[in-house]
Amino acid sequence: MKKSKYDIWTGAINLINCLLFIASWFAIFGADFTTRVAMFFYLFAWIGVIINAIAVVQSHNLQISLVGPILGVVGNALYGFTAVLALPAVIVNIVSAFFIFMQHVNHFKTK
Repeated sequence: MKKSKYDIWTGAINLINCLLFIASWFAIFGADFTTRVAMFFYLFAWIGVIINAIAVVQSHNLQISLVGPILGVVGNALYGFTAVLALPAVIVNIVSAFFIFMQHVNHFKTK
């Protein structure tokens, strides 16, 4: 079965970003939410967008399912635009990591 060599890393980045997005709630509701702390969380969100975009291209080239990487782009971009969308970003990233770890051949393109 074809698999991208970055599947495990992309799924792990999505799960790490889930933990960071949850941790950001405590930083936001605490008195320690400064510009540097905000930039740290936003930086990881945009790094996740870039890595998942690369995974979309690789999955397309290998003709494997694009669902996980596309959801990863969406989930990380949700938080990247605003921290208010942290809860939907966490949910979408968990689903994305699941689909990335369960990567399979796209049956419509192999026929």
